[in-house]
Amino acid sequence: MTAARTFLVNALQRVADGGDIDEAELETAVPDPFALDDLEKSAWEELSHWADDGDIRARDERYVSYKRDRMRECIAMLSPEGK
Repeated sequence: MTAARTFLVNALQRVADGGDIDEAELETAVPDPFALDDLEKSAWEELSHWADDGDIRARDERYVSYKRDRMRECIAMLSPEGK
């Protein structure tokens, strides 16, 4: 597993478990998202949307639940069994 994929899985799990991530952490860990494979890029995009959508999450608990479910789906896609 690459360092980027390991970071993505850990960050996705953190958010899925009720934690958070911000854009600065994401940019530091994955400075070139275009170098990711398609599954990793999809996971990165989910995390990026999460980081950008704090205002939406503050107003809509259903959105929070939906996005945390999306994080779990990305984890499954990135796992060796999901490929």
